[in-house]
Amino acid sequence: MSSIHEAVDGVVPGAAHGRSSAGAALPDAQLIQQLHDGPSQWMALALLQLDRALSTGRQVDARLLDGVRTLLSEATRSIRGVLEDWCDTELPPAMSMVGALSDLGLRVAALTGLSLRVQCDNPATDPPATVSFTVLNVAQEVLLNTCKHAPGAHAAMRLRAIGSGFELSICDDGPGFDPVAMYRRHDIVGGLGLGALPRRMTSVGGSFSILSRPGHGTQVLIRWPAIAGCRDSHGHGGCRPDVSAR
Repeated sequence: MSSIHEAVDGVVPGAAHGRSSAGAALPDAQLIQQLHDGPSQWMALALLQLDRALSTGRQVDARLLDGVRTLLSEATRSIRGVLEDWCDTELPPAMSMVGALSDLGLRVAALTGLSLRVQCDNPATDPPATVSFTVLNVAQEVLLNTCKHAPGAHAAMRLRAIGSGFELSICDDGPGFDPVAMYRRHDIVGGLGLGALPRRMTSVGGSFSILSRPGHGTQVLIRWPAIAGCRDSHGHGGCRPDVSAR
């Protein structure tokens, strides 16, 4: 597998060392995850846009090049953000869950052209910062996977309060896929992409499930705290969000 395909599939080769914002040694896995969540994803989208254009045999037009430039600029900004978090001694002020998810949705839609509807109800209370950070990164991973694997799909993201916690659903009407095969592949080759998201949510007391099948769209459910009896599903089903076309 080439390094480009590894980046697209969520496998980041190599390791690095550094220092966290608290001044302690930053674990390799944490730094690699940050690089995957940000710059690797944006560069992968830029590569996919170029590949799709080149596969048509047509001359690449200025609009496509401008879109690729935008994605690479975001990758550069993301790298700077990782470095600043790595070296800074102060953490940035926390944003509410509603504000952070709304901002994420607007940014992804603006940078990728994804047709995305965002609806955020105020949760009963904002979760701890570590939970918010994980949920935002997981949501971004899901949205960028939609951009990569379901181009032209319509998507919807909704946050709603459940008891003292919340449920975040992300749906698209794209081609769908087989989650069981995806999780099997992750069990064999590992990686930091979609297959790792249940573990990431479990690590902060939440849950992550996917409902999808070929030809029937995809629905992701993120809950915090995890509801008793809720599993990291490998289930099937469909989702057709009520969204308007751009």
